[in-house]
Amino acid sequence: MNKEILENPMNVQKEIEDKNIDEAETFCKLLLKCPFCEGSIIKRGLRKKKYETVQRYYCPKCNKSFISAITKNKTYPLKIIMDSVTLYNRLTPLDKIPDVIKERYGISITSRIISHWLKEYEQYIPFLRMREFASKKYYKKEFIEETKLFHKQIYNFKYHRAKLDLILNEEFRHYRFKPLQEFLELAIAECPHQIFQNSTKRASDYKSIFNLDQVKIIKKENTAVKVANFITQAISNNKSRHEILQEFMLINDTVTIATEIAILINSEDIRHLKYELNFEIPIVLEDEEYITGHIDLIQIRNGMIHILDYKPSASKEKPIEQLTLYALALSRLTGIRLYHMKCAWFDDKNYYEFFPLHVVYKLKKSRKRIKSIKLE
Repeated sequence: MNKEILENPMNVQKEIEDKNIDEAETFCKLLLKCPFCEGSIIKRGLRKKKYETVQRYYCPKCNKSFISAITKNKTYPLKIIMDSVTLYNRLTPLDKIPDVIKERYGISITSRIISHWLKEYEQYIPFLRMREFASKKYYKKEFIEETKLFHKQIYNFKYHRAKLDLILNEEFRHYRFKPLQEFLELAIAECPHQIFQNSTKRASDYKSIFNLDQVKIIKKENTAVKVANFITQAISNNKSRHEILQEFMLINDTVTIATEIAILINSEDIRHLKYELNFEIPIVLEDEEYITGHIDLIQIRNGMIHILDYKPSASKEKPIEQLTLYALALSRLTGIRLYHMKCAWFDDKNYYEFFPLHVVYKLKKSRKRIKSIKLE
């Protein structure tokens, strides 16, 4: 392992962001377009393997059929591979994982096979290189905080205590996000569940209310897309895919620190944002009214807090209002400036990003004084 990484685990973040992603893209591209001619592909039936049934694809342009490169020549289902590497990054001893898999799926594997998977799928599980440092400071039961929130529907709140601790303490520019850690530590004990159960206003219900003249929505390449594409190979059900994607990113990447974070904002918050910070927020709430929501994923990377929302058809969505309200609420709950936050939505093909500050705070055009100069 790289000596620099051993000395500072947070170098993993930089390495992952700058790393050549050719291998990861090889896996992803095969599902999005034909690996032979790069033409558009369609689903064409299923192929039955020893332990699972996988999707077959067909390319009308070159008249070829194929399956995903991720599942090709694999004896074991991708879901078992994903569960095995995730269990390992949850600090389950390597020799205990086969017993867990046997109990869950009735399929026998060995520790040697799991070791091979950890190397083969290393690009999807970069936390592997932070695992040693985190495990020295935290026991398994302290590693991750998680609970179910019964807020009209069930939300699986999870908070990676060990990862956030490394992120905050190993890089100076991230230490300013300490209030986020304090908020997450108290989230379970202090969450006002009754408000979430009774609230009729949800952040996701607000559409087209903000002036977006100064808002740039940037389409970017991001590891979240590659991971979502990876998960898509194993999970066909949209609801299950959503939850498994959240779990996989939280446990296995180096930047996701929490999932399904309950947030709320009330009339007092709105007034403060409008009249103290001069934010343009075209929302009026009565006293005792709240806007509530649950953030899919929170990440810390490159000196910013990133608020992410998984949308199965991202290119057809534009959840600016929803994500901006999430950011405003998180800012009020933690005291962290909106300036330090970015929002994004993504699926297995696209990732769209914007600054929530640009949604609510408009720069006023300065009037330039034009002086006439007389030449003599």
